[in-house]
Amino acid sequence: MSDERANQSFNGFAAAAPATPLPTALLRELVPQMSDPAELVVTLYAVAALQRVRRFPRLLPLADLRAERPLIEALASLAPERSVEQALEDGLQAALARGSLLRSSDANDQARDWIALNSADGRRAVAHNARLISRPARAAPAPLGPEAEGQAIIRLYEEAIGPLPPSLAAELHEATAAYPPEWIADAFAEAVEMNVHNWRYVRSILQRWQQEGRDDASTRSIRAQLGRSRAARYDHIIRH
Repeated sequence: MSDERANQSFNGFAAAAPATPLPTALLRELVPQMSDPAELVVTLYAVAALQRVRRFPRLLPLADLRAERPLIEALASLAPERSVEQALEDGLQAALARGSLLRSSDANDQARDWIALNSADGRRAVAHNARLISRPARAAPAPLGPEAEGQAIIRLYEEAIGPLPPSLAAELHEATAAYPPEWIADAFAEAVEMNVHNWRYVRSILQRWQQEGRDDASTRSIRAQLGRSRAARYDHIIRH
């Protein structure tokens, strides 16, 4: 950090400035124990980044944390005797060893390296992610005709939720045209695993995967594969 920037005065927080909640235990118990500023900085920025994750499991890709520009600048300023990469790694390892952060990794795919806050939600997220990682890869299903796909989603609905109300038949039929069959099967499986027996929850999983992409490499680019025109065709499904 330059001397000019270091000497700049702060004009104060705006009245409607976004705020990041911090766990009380972090401020009262953990911070006083931290001797390395890198651990403090990494922990604070990880907590802030995790607060911005609005989906379950609430995990943050480690690559996203490494790309936080304010974090990089803070580490460069507070740990000038080390490279930013080394300071970040030192801070992360210290936070993991202390137990304030948790890590979930896939040994077969370094891109699937995540962190979570060591809270009840964070521990559930790490456990959930571990089950997904260990789940055997599904063989690509044979293409189904519209009638077979319609029967398949009805069977999945009845197994996961219960008898299908006639009012939902048309919506399920539209879902078979909007999403790949393996997505639909996996979304029902995830809902059952989370003990949520509700079509609205299954639909929200499918919408999230379509909007954000799935975590597995085979479906990460599915939105591009579907094409903008096809995605637009089903925007009315996403909005409801």
